[in-house]
Amino acid sequence: MTKCIQNFIFWATFLGLCISWLRANEPKPNIIFILADDLGYGEIEALDPGHAQIPTPSVNRLAEEGMIFTDAHTSSSVCSPTRYNFLTGRYNWRTRLQKFVIGDGEPPLIAKDRKTIGHLFQEQGYQTAIFGKWHLGFQFVLAEGAEKRPKKKGKAKDTDDSYLLSQYPVGSKVLDGPITRGFDQYYGFHHARSMSSVIRGDKIIREDPMVEMLPKLNQEVSEYIDAKAKDAKNGKPFFIFMPLSSPHSPVVPSKKFKGSTKLGDYADFVSQTDHSVGVVLDALDRNGIRGNTIVVFSSDNGSAGFSRQVEKNAPSHRCSGPLRGRKGSLWDGGHRVPFVLSWPAKVKPGSETDQLVCLGDFLATMADLLAVELPDDMGEDSESFLPALFEEPIQNPRKVIVHHDIAGRFSIRQGQWKLLLKSLGANQEQLYNLKEDLGESTNLARNYPKKVKELLALLEEQVANGRSTPGASQKNDVKIDLWKIAGK
Repeated sequence: MTKCIQNFIFWATFLGLCISWLRANEPKPNIIFILADDLGYGEIEALDPGHAQIPTPSVNRLAEEGMIFTDAHTSSSVCSPTRYNFLTGRYNWRTRLQKFVIGDGEPPLIAKDRKTIGHLFQEQGYQTAIFGKWHLGFQFVLAEGAEKRPKKKGKAKDTDDSYLLSQYPVGSKVLDGPITRGFDQYYGFHHARSMSSVIRGDKIIREDPMVEMLPKLNQEVSEYIDAKAKDAKNGKPFFIFMPLSSPHSPVVPSKKFKGSTKLGDYADFVSQTDHSVGVVLDALDRNGIRGNTIVVFSSDNGSAGFSRQVEKNAPSHRCSGPLRGRKGSLWDGGHRVPFVLSWPAKVKPGSETDQLVCLGDFLATMADLLAVELPDDMGEDSESFLPALFEEPIQNPRKVIVHHDIAGRFSIRQGQWKLLLKSLGANQEQLYNLKEDLGESTNLARNYPKKVKELLALLEEQVANGRSTPGASQKNDVKIDLWKIAGK
């Protein structure tokens, strides 16, 4: 080895150590991650200009002050699996949940011994809180003398508050909920069909009309920021995970927003969702902590079918933007989601990146930011995109991502190529070149059989290793069946 190369290695290593030291000794930023429910890529004005017709001034402001990620994805195109991936940095399909979502009263999907992003922040001196929808399973203990309600039957009644009550009445205790999975505080509900049963900490505390959930979430978050701002200024930052109840059904815009867009209730509810972002930004501004607070806005999957109401009333509007598909599908409209990040102290305003990222990458990115090395059994599928925030090259950028749909079917993407396995009941695999065909309209599987085999082998490898990142092999929780077909 020449002396020149030795010097290069020395200085590169020294520089890396200096950067790690600086990160470890800089004031730690507050972190707020806002996760909308069923919001499509094209429903934000800043992401689909010229088409998006619903006013989203708050997310637009976030984009103007920070960075837009144009190629951000969820690991699944439905709710519970995405939340698992975000909190653990592990692919959802490595768990027992092989299709659909978690129901009421089911055991927790996040194992008791698995560390989450909440634990990561707690161990770095953060105060942690979640406000909103959990939907990752927990069980209940009835209050003394209370009786469990009969299980609801029939189609969900979005106009009936009593239909959106848990089977467990006020006073019931939550077992293995968020405060046992890395969060100091919790205020919210389990999932949309029990959202009128309000939980604080580990207990159902009251039953509210469903239209009140989103305003009260906003109030709780605003008051939390007010209460924690002084600590944040004195070296004890906070992490807030804010998984919203909207614009998922029940579509219940409050009186202030109903009729505000002239495009129907769904558009009004999207507008109210955007307002939640404004509430957060206003709270940070008035407390003087906006500069060193990272705020992220994203969604758990693409838009649901009822969003078509907006497209009918405003034909230029595209809920999925230029993408094919919606919630539940393997096409990009099911899982390519809004992802806007603002950090005024560090991130260049009005910036944009096409770096491929997954919501589960947030864990490794925050570990990188805080100079924490993740153990082998944490964040197995999480890859840091930290350098992208500063418009710097990523040494090992994400090039591959695996997706799962509502029926448990798989797709894998590597660079511009995307393979769907027996998608939507098709008789053959589907292969798309996203660089040339973002709308996934031309199946190239027969044209490139070698590429199909390569991607399938890569998927099989990532499944077998129990991880997709460097490190010791891990075990999946169950045997993984790659070849699911609709209805089986």
